Amino acid sequence: MKVTEIGKVINKHKYPVDSDEMKKTTSVIEIREEFADGLDKIENYKYLQIVFYFNQSEDYNLIGSRRKGLPRGLFASRSSRRPSPLGITTVELLKREGNHLSIYGLDAIDQTPVVDIKPYTAFMDDQFLSLQKETPRYEINKMIKYQNRHELLLKSGELHGHFCPYLALGVMAAADGLNKLGLINDGMEDVMAVVETNSCFSDGIQFAAGTTFGNNSLIYRDFGKTAVTFLGRNNPENNIRYYLANNDFITEDYPEAEKLFKKVIKERNGSEEESEEMKELWQKIAFSLIEKDPENYFKIEKNIDIALPDYAPIFEDKHCSKCQEKLMAAKAIERNNKILCQDCADSSYFQLEGSGIIKKVNKL
Repeated sequence: MKVTEIGKVINKHKYPVDSDEMKKTTSVIEIREEFADGLDKIENYKYLQIVFYFNQSEDYNLIGSRRKGLPRGLFASRSSRRPSPLGITTVELLKREGNHLSIYGLDAIDQTPVVDIKPYTAFMDDQFLSLQKETPRYEINKMIKYQNRHELLLKSGELHGHFCPYLALGVMAAADGLNKLGLINDGMEDVMAVVETNSCFSDGIQFAAGTTFGNNSLIYRDFGKTAVTFLGRNNPENNIRYYLANNDFITEDYPEAEKLFKKVIKERNGSEEESEEMKELWQKIAFSLIEKDPENYFKIEKNIDIALPDYAPIFEDKHCSKCQEKLMAAKAIERNNKILCQDCADSSYFQLEGSGIIKKVNKL
């Protein structure tokens, strides 16, 4: 067997640190001159797979504790301590300068030998792409089935924009609830969630459960409680409700985070550094929470009395006689034999905003 070093990693990490921390660093791969021609047209690819050699790795255990989760087999982990100490990471190519590649997302330390580089292409590397087209929630459903809540939280950040404890709690409740009820959501109003708050918690519900305002499977009750009920239309009596009973866990368990939240969010008086510090702390708390037992935080009730609206109706369309824009007939206002939208009629309307559902008057 022959493995050839084609280059080396250059970055600030002289010693191994947390892989998530290393991935936040920009690295350079310096390719040896005799292999430089092999980089021709590599800049046409946005992502690359870097194969590297764990040159500081010693010994290995076939079963042992891992960085996250319970002990498991070596080949079910990404441990650097392996019989053949090779690692592979998909990275983003930032730029190429001659035989130097600037990349982002590599979890290898300075001077790590690189033994191969391959372009990442979805149609070749993602064999589940056709399944994803057939079932858009294929990956999410799999995460729920196997309770991979860490990955669910990671992906939910793409919707929510940041990581925080209440986003994690929403993901936790959705993953646990759908799994216990055996529900698989195809976005056709058969799996429903009745949520009682419009906080970060709700985004965790929408992403993980797939119950959204857009597909008419998210019912919002303006109760101001961190609570949600999951059920299927075919058997609504078989439902499960999660209510955050431990409302003071942030204050009790993370006083530093509570202090920063008060200054940065409640008072809107934090510095840019304090805002970034809060985000980092929120992220750590969120990923710590997501691995815990839901019963540590929620009162969980089964088979509660709950009423659901019918399937969303399909309304005919009308046109506003003033602005000429099309609207649902059910939302139109008839005045002086003319059809008007609520905006042109200067009518009162309801608006969902940060404080809940608010009745607005005129164009305020």
